[in-house]
Amino acid sequence: MMPVKFEADLDSKHLENKLRIFSSGLGNIFNELLKSVGDEMADEARSRAPVRTGRLRNAIKFLPFDGGGALTTRKTLNKSNVWYARMVESGANIKPKKGKYLTFKINGEWKKVSSVQTRPNPFGKEVFNEYWNGTNSKGYQELSKALEQKINEEIS
Repeated sequence: MMPVKFEADLDSKHLENKLRIFSSGLGNIFNELLKSVGDEMADEARSRAPVRTGRLRNAIKFLPFDGGGALTTRKTLNKSNVWYARMVESGANIKPKKGKYLTFKINGEWKKVSSVQTRPNPFGKEVFNEYWNGTNSKGYQELSKALEQKINEEIS
């Protein structure tokens, strides 16, 4: 068998331009996709949150930060705008700060109690676990699909 020689010109510029996205940290794709999935997760948590005034429901959002993100009711990671969110999520045993009793009015009548136990009404933790608990969870599936779609767009 005789060796066959041939010459070919390869224009690698197009390929280099398409692959440049990988060398630049995926062009911030991960953060874009994480924000997208986070916003979807926040919408789902809002739909599960109890509504009395709407303040808690309106405060729920996904807050991205370096290396991840959080489902939160805070304006920033340090400042809460709905201080009672954790009590609603986990329940609470409320005791008086001063004195022996909590005093409040119910149906025009004053009541005195030593403490009040509230039932948990989870809305965020369950959603967060559905999205991020395990590699086969909703969040990872959504990120995987979106990343594959983004890569295909960049390559074609």
